Amino acid sequence: MGIGVKYKLISGISVCPDHSIGETTMFPEAYFQTLQRYPNLEKVLGDGIYSARWITDMVSKSNVTPYFLPKSNVTFQSKGFAGWYDMLFSLWKDPQLWLEQYHMRSISETVNSMVKCRFGATIRKRLDPRKATETKLKLVAHDIRRIGYIEILDGIAPHWPTKGI
Repeated sequence: MGIGVKYKLISGISVCPDHSIGETTMFPEAYFQTLQRYPNLEKVLGDGIYSARWITDMVSKSNVTPYFLPKSNVTFQSKGFAGWYDMLFSLWKDPQLWLEQYHMRSISETVNSMVKCRFGATIRKRLDPRKATETKLKLVAHDIRRIGYIEILDGIAPHWPTKGI
C-alpha cells in the first residue's frame, strides 16, 4: 500500500492472494498508482524489505527521494543502480535528518491498525478474486471515513466526480 503521511489516505494498493509472491514484486504497481495520483511526490518511505537496489533506483529515477531502512551489512556498491548510492550517502552524510524523515513511515503501521481495528483482520471470502475484492473494499471504506474526518476537522471539501457514477 501507498499511504499519505498527512491525511493517512491510501494512495495505491496491490493485492495478491498468493502468499508465495513477495511484497517487493508488488511494490511497482502500488508505487506507480501513487505516483499517478500524486505527481509531485517528494519522498517514499518504507521498511527494510524495500531496501533493494532496483527499488531505490526505480524510485529515484522518477525524481523522488527513497527512504528505505537498509540492512546492517549493506555496502555502497551500487551495482549499476545509482539510486542506491544516493540513498545510502544521504544516510551516511546526516543520519539524524535521514532517520527523522524515515520515522514518518510508522504512519503506515497506524493505517494498517486502523483498518484492522475497524473492519477485522480475517478475510472471510474463500475464492481469490473475492479475497482481493474484500481487501480493496476495506481500504476504500477506510479512505471514505478519512475523507469525512478531513472534511469536518480541516474544512477541506473533497472533489467527488459528478459524471460516470
